[in-house]
Amino acid sequence: MSVLSFGATATVGSLRYDAGIAQVRIVQSLGPGVGSARISLPRDLRADAVPGDEVEVALVGETGTPSTVFTGTVLAVRRGLDQTTVHCGDASAALAAARSGSTFEQQRVSAIITALAEEAGVRTGSVEVDLDLVRYTADQGRTAWEHISRLADWAGALATTTADGYVEVRPAPSPPAAVALRYGREIAELGVLVAAPTPALVWTGNGPAGNASDVRAPLQTTGTLPESAPGPDTHTIRVPAAALRTPAGAESAAKSYGRRNGAPRLRAACWLVPQVRPGVTVQITDAPTPQSSGPWLITRVTHVVGPGPAGRTALEALGITGASGGLADEVAGAIGSLP
Repeated sequence: MSVLSFGATATVGSLRYDAGIAQVRIVQSLGPGVGSARISLPRDLRADAVPGDEVEVALVGETGTPSTVFTGTVLAVRRGLDQTTVHCGDASAALAAARSGSTFEQQRVSAIITALAEEAGVRTGSVEVDLDLVRYTADQGRTAWEHISRLADWAGALATTTADGYVEVRPAPSPPAAVALRYGREIAELGVLVAAPTPALVWTGNGPAGNASDVRAPLQTTGTLPESAPGPDTHTIRVPAAALRTPAGAESAAKSYGRRNGAPRLRAACWLVPQVRPGVTVQITDAPTPQSSGPWLITRVTHVVGPGPAGRTALEALGITGASGGLADEVAGAIGSLP
């Protein structure tokens, strides 16, 4: 019988730790969730970390090859009697600490997102969103990361961070899944929640223009966009959004929320699986119930390595095939167990 042995390596500032790390905990999430890493070092291990130092963490899964999963900076250092704990944030943390106040006119969402990231000193990778806005004010009531996540959502896309420290925005994925995880191999425990949809949330704009380049686009009207928007009533909540000045923008925002509302949700406990990240789609093979096979869109990942050779990955995911009708607050079992 083979024994799985997991590990972690880290570079913090000018020091590299290939061994001796007491524990690493990494949390990653789709926007507006913020990514973080907590590195615990024994007292007798040298630790010169200061806020602002660059950090890179790699995890070793069942393949035995280190895989970089986190790149960011040190946010705080806690020095205790028995250990030193280094708290880190990724690119989303830098954006969550920034509040812009800038106004953008006649720009595509992709350009606005790139500009907000540049203001915060964050690098962008692929920004694949297609939505024109007449005017958008990145008010300081929201962080730059919240604005980016909101804009991505309106355009039917997802805001994520990459393993090498970039922010990316990509269209919400469709089946088939990109990664297969097997129940009984990578996955040790899972549960599926299928709940009744909540009242529909409808983003409503206003304006007489048919497109963002129309000279009438900045004007206001007494009606709403789209004109056929349902509600407000018991089952529909209208949320005004001044930036949505065209029918296409308002409809895109409403559809994005509708895809998530009532979708089944998955929680799974796995042996350490470094390659899964928020925004990745997975299919579960040998699933113990039909409801749990997926495909699933991963929304949050927590990796924990240590103490010792122990390693775990916890997943939260959203079904991307639509909600199951007629079921309310049903939990489809907690199956299996981790020792």
